[in-house]
Amino acid sequence: MFNKYTLIILCILAVNVRLDEPVVEDNVLVLTDDNFDETIAKYEYILVEFYAPWCGHCKKLAPEYSAAAGVLKEENLPLAKLDATAHTKAASKFSISGYPTLKLFIKGTDTEYNGGRTKNDIINWMRKKTGPASKELQGVDAIEEFKKSGDAVVIHFGAHNLNEFFTYAKTIEDVAFGHTTDAAALSHFEVEDGTVVIFKTFDEKRNDLAKGYDASAFKSFVESKSTPVVMKFDEKSAQLVFGKNTPGLFLYYDKNAENASALEGVFSEIASEFKSKIQSIKTGITEGLETRLAEYIGVTASDLPSVRITDTRVDMKKYNMSGDITAENIRKFIQDWENGTLKPHLKSAEIPTEQTEAVYTLVGKSFDSIVMDSNKDVLVEFYAPWCGHCKKLAPIYEELATKLKHNTNLIIAKMDSTANETDKVSIQGFPTIKFFAAKNKTPIDFNGDRTVDGFIDFLNKHASNPIKNEKDDL
Repeated sequence: MFNKYTLIILCILAVNVRLDEPVVEDNVLVLTDDNFDETIAKYEYILVEFYAPWCGHCKKLAPEYSAAAGVLKEENLPLAKLDATAHTKAASKFSISGYPTLKLFIKGTDTEYNGGRTKNDIINWMRKKTGPASKELQGVDAIEEFKKSGDAVVIHFGAHNLNEFFTYAKTIEDVAFGHTTDAAALSHFEVEDGTVVIFKTFDEKRNDLAKGYDASAFKSFVESKSTPVVMKFDEKSAQLVFGKNTPGLFLYYDKNAENASALEGVFSEIASEFKSKIQSIKTGITEGLETRLAEYIGVTASDLPSVRITDTRVDMKKYNMSGDITAENIRKFIQDWENGTLKPHLKSAEIPTEQTEAVYTLVGKSFDSIVMDSNKDVLVEFYAPWCGHCKKLAPIYEELATKLKHNTNLIIAKMDSTANETDKVSIQGFPTIKFFAAKNKTPIDFNGDRTVDGFIDFLNKHASNPIKNEKDDL
């Protein structure tokens, strides 16, 4: 029998159930430790952004992510987000090490998101992962509407090679694909059966690939023609160069300078010539992402104008062109890069005139002479001044250096990797700590406890020269 107390209990339970349901913010489901598992299990497909409230990249992504969510929710493809700094129980299951991290959950199993970070990139990636590679387009009006869905769209006309088109389209995730067998559409767009057309808002507006293509020709066609000959530096081009390992030819210049148009003309001429080999990008150094790029690459106002290559296909390598910015010089610069005759440019601060701390300050110019000395064991912390983990480590590292400073064949060193580089190691995060033994300069990753005793234990195991503590000398 129901009584008033039973009703109260049921009401409380009902409220609790509702509280566990995700709140929706700008079309995005808000996940928590309490509702994460239940929400993931509810949907066949769900894209989740693991973010930090203070993260600049997350803030930049937010409006694009919300806009994509508004479109995809109509297709029953929800987008969600989790504050990984507040809901650590859920986040810890997936070893989240950077923000934002996006994962697609398919029937509860996660896979990494590797698409772009614009509204259309997210929409196209989700559609490609969760449905047919290509959208069927019924007639001319449908094609005209589809052309508005992105800066570049790819459409197959006719039945010839259509199955091959579906297979090839599945391998390219950041472009929207459509197909039609409508005879009126083939006539309207003046194409033969089996032709693939890229319609785009830039450059020559349209490119055709004749029937009979193979997988390699299709991939080359789509990748080379679906991006502008010269891109501006933004989220899309950043993803292309730094996320998808496409080599980039950069023109750094003052867009308000008197010679800006002339520089753009020369750059565009060369960009067209080498489009299939390297993506050309023009950028200033004072606005938005441009500023962060300039800081990362090491370009200042005094360097403008400047032409440089950034190649991230293996480790990130940077090359600076010398001489005047002419078509001839840029052409030779690219050809030398292709031939492997260019020497990568490495950033370096000036060598300190004196060392005032127990921890030795390395710069790019002094790295080889100090670290590669065959008489010295050298422990190096590669750090960033803004890194919280680096700041926490600093007093421990200083104490270690002070305690062991009487070891004349041991150097405890640090290098600001935002201002200095070396070709001896590739730094992927901060702090990175590596040890270079005197008798073997192949770097060893530090994997001990980040305590004074932890460092000493590690050094005792790996150093070529005996390590003496202060008390051993007394």
